[in-house]
Amino acid sequence: MKKTKARADASEGAATRMAKVLCSACELDRPARREIRAQEFSIRGEMVPLDVPVLVCTTCGGVEVDPAFGDPAAHALDAYRRKRGLLLPAEITRIREQCGLSQVALATLLGMSPATINRYELGALQQEKEDVLLRACENPSVVRGLLDHRGGLLSERQRALAEARLAGAGEGGGAAVRSRTYAEIPVEVSHRSGMRAFAFDRYSAVVAWLCANVPLVTQTKLYKLLFYSDFLAYRSSGRSLTGVAYCRMPYGPVPAGFSVLRAALEEREVVSVEEVTFQNGNTGEVFRVGLRGERAADSLEPDDLVVLRFVRDTLGGLSPSAISDRSHEETAWKETPPKAVIDYEHARALSITLPAAS
Repeated sequence: MKKTKARADASEGAATRMAKVLCSACELDRPARREIRAQEFSIRGEMVPLDVPVLVCTTCGGVEVDPAFGDPAAHALDAYRRKRGLLLPAEITRIREQCGLSQVALATLLGMSPATINRYELGALQQEKEDVLLRACENPSVVRGLLDHRGGLLSERQRALAEARLAGAGEGGGAAVRSRTYAEIPVEVSHRSGMRAFAFDRYSAVVAWLCANVPLVTQTKLYKLLFYSDFLAYRSSGRSLTGVAYCRMPYGPVPAGFSVLRAALEEREVVSVEEVTFQNGNTGEVFRVGLRGERAADSLEPDDLVVLRFVRDTLGGLSPSAISDRSHEETAWKETPPKAVIDYEHARALSITLPAAS
C-alpha cells in the first residue's frame, strides 16, 4: 500500500532533535533522532504522498514512526478524502448526530448497513455514492424527506429524537419544538391547554424540578406528576403550569406528543434517562435532572413552586403503579373518551386540592 522514498529531510531543515525510541530491531530503548520521511500510499489505484515523522535509532539505524503522529495509513486516507472531497470520519459522525440519529437509524433511512456506518465513522474509506447520501443529510429538508418516506421503519424513540432535532428543540423554545408529530397540542389559550399557551421552556422547567426533587421518577410516574401539577394549578389559579394538553390513554393521562417532548428534553439535556434494575428484578428507565435542567428549573415562580412542592409531598412517594391507579380514579380520566384531550375543567373534581394559603 505504501512506498517509502529513500531520503531523510534533515538536510532540508527537518527536525533532528534527539529523542528516545523502543527500537524493534534492538528490542531496547535507544537514543533516536527525529526526521521526516516522505512516503507514498496507493489508495484505489492513486498514489498519495505523505510526510511522516519518524524516529531513527542512532545505534542500528532502525526507523519507527513517531507514536505522536499516529497511523500513517489513516493520515493517508484523510489526505485522499480531502483531495476527492469526501467526508472525514468525524464529519460523518457530526452529520449523524446533528440529525439526532443513531448509526442504526441513519443506516435504516439511507438503506445502508449499520455496520457500514460504523466502519466509516471508525475510519474505513467510504464509497463515493454513499458519501453523497451522507453529505446530503446536512440538509434538514433531506432528512425530513427521509423520515416521511422511511421513518416508519424506525422505532418510535428513534423517530422522536430526529423529529425533535429537526424542530430545532435546542434553539427555539415552544414554537420551535412543536412539529406535526404532536400537532394535537393546542396552541390556543383554552380549556384544553389550561388557559395557558403551551411553552416548552416552562414545560422543561417543571419536568426538571420534578426529576430533581422526587425520588425514582419513571416515565409513567413523571407524566402523572405533571398531570396533577398542571390540573392543581388550574384549579387554584385558573391557569395550568405548562400549557400542555393531556390525552386519556389506557395507562392514565399523558402529555399530548409525549414522545417528541421527551426527545426534546433529552436533546437539550434537561433530563437524562438511565436504565436501572428495580428491587423486584425488573428493569426500567429512571428520569434524572440533566446538565441543563437545574438552570431551567430556576425560572419557576414562587406560585409554581407551591404547587410542585405540594404534589411532591402528596404524591411523590407513590410507586409508578400506585400513582397510575390513582389517576384512573379521577373524573378527568373516567369521563374522557379514549385518546381524546382531557378538558381542564375536570380539575374542579380532582381528588386532591391545594391547602388554603395561611
